[in-house]
Amino acid sequence: MSRRALSATRATDLLAFLAAHPGRGFTYSELSKRLQINLSSMHSILVALTESGFLSRSASDGRYVLGPVLVAIGDAALERNPLIDEARSQMRAFSRKLGLESLAFSLAGGDTLCVARAGPPPLPGNIVQVGQRIPLIAPLASAWVAWASDREVERWLTAGGARRSEQRRLREILDVVRERGYSVALEVDGRRRIGEMLVELAEDPHSEPLRREFFSLIAELGHGPYQLGKGPGGSFLISSITAPVFEADGRVALSITLQGFGLRLSRKGIRDAGAQLLELTESIARAVR
Repeated sequence: MSRRALSATRATDLLAFLAAHPGRGFTYSELSKRLQINLSSMHSILVALTESGFLSRSASDGRYVLGPVLVAIGDAALERNPLIDEARSQMRAFSRKLGLESLAFSLAGGDTLCVARAGPPPLPGNIVQVGQRIPLIAPLASAWVAWASDREVERWLTAGGARRSEQRRLREILDVVRERGYSVALEVDGRRRIGEMLVELAEDPHSEPLRREFFSLIAELGHGPYQLGKGPGGSFLISSITAPVFEADGRVALSITLQGFGLRLSRKGIRDAGAQLLELTESIARAVR
């Protein structure tokens, strides 16, 4: 595997950091500290990106924000990825109708990347901003993996550190996700802390202590019943329901997550919410075929 140029990695880290904070600007020294890039290297990157229009610098306080060139690039990217543009449009009406938050995710390397958001302000512990990444590892993102190849499923299980005794249960959950058409994540101990840590990592993305705690919490989720499988009735605290949007060839192109339920749901209530989410994802897919 070829090695990435350090300057290119630092530049992409900087752009990703600013994309995750669209309403804020940062000074030269703040960016150096947050991204753990020395001042000299950060200065060179900022000069190059500002001169090319990728960044803009405020004349009043010297803070850097994303620049106008990225607007044109984003527009071109949306034209190349019509599913995302269609999802953004339909999600707004969907979230208004249900009074729930909806999020769209795309694949970005070994992560899922939030590319769109609609609906009311998120509940505490459910804060995911456009531009933030969530690792594609067990037990997270099962709606992406349920239709994947055996090799990809094995990679997902291994990356999440699933024990042998847990892998069978997680594979059974993937079977349930395929059968339903969507995944159901439960509100369990640790899940809310993971949501809080996403906010902390957005502020300090290279903190090794934060990253270790984050991945440890994800692994802990896999040790218990994080996703709703088959079983008797009852009511459940639901963190989120996620369904894939398929390409014409059957590949998963996007996932749409519905969250912000607040109250316990019966299995019928979950089925009703899941059915509405499936209507949305199928509508998005049809609109661009």
